[in-house]
Amino acid sequence: MKNRIIKISSLLFLLFYLSSCGFKPIYKISESNIDFRGYSIIITNESSVSREIKEEIRKSFPSSLKDNENYVIEINASENLDPLITNTDGTIAKYRIEIVMNFKVKRKNNDSYLIEDMVRGFAQYTVETSEIESDDKRKRMIRTATNSAIQMMISKIQSDNSIKNDN
Repeated sequence: MKNRIIKISSLLFLLFYLSSCGFKPIYKISESNIDFRGYSIIITNESSVSREIKEEIRKSFPSSLKDNENYVIEINASENLDPLITNTDGTIAKYRIEIVMNFKVKRKNNDSYLIEDMVRGFAQYTVETSEIESDDKRKRMIRTATNSAIQMMISKIQSDNSIKNDN
C-alpha cells in the first residue's frame, strides 16, 4: 500500500514538473515587448473604411495620454470582396474578404518614417439564405480579416530594430 502511494505521488510530481514545457507563442503581445499605448493611430482614409475595420484598429491599439505617445502609425486600409464560388444561376455562394493595410511608423516630432510596410488579412464566408444573416457573417469576417492583418502589423513593428533600440 505504501509502495503504491509513493508511485502515484512520484507520477503526479513528474507530470506537474513536465507540464511546463517552455512553449511561448511568437505572435503573442506581452508586457516585455513594445508598449503600444505609446502609439497614436491615424487612419488616413477614414471616410472610405468600414466601421468594422475602424473599430478593430482602435480596439487593438489602446489610446493613452497624449503626453505618452512617442510614435504615430499611419494606416491606409482597403477592403476587397472577391467571389470564390458562383452557382449555376449566377448567384454567389462564397466570398473571400481581403483587408490590405499599408502602414507607416514615425516618431511623433519627426517627419521621416521608421517603417513603411504592408500587411494583409483574409477571411471567407458562405452566403446564407437570409440577407441579414449574410450581412452579419460578412461583418464578422471583416473583423476577423482585419484582426489578422493587425496581428501581422504588430509583429512587424515589434521585430523592427530601429524601434526596439529606441525603447
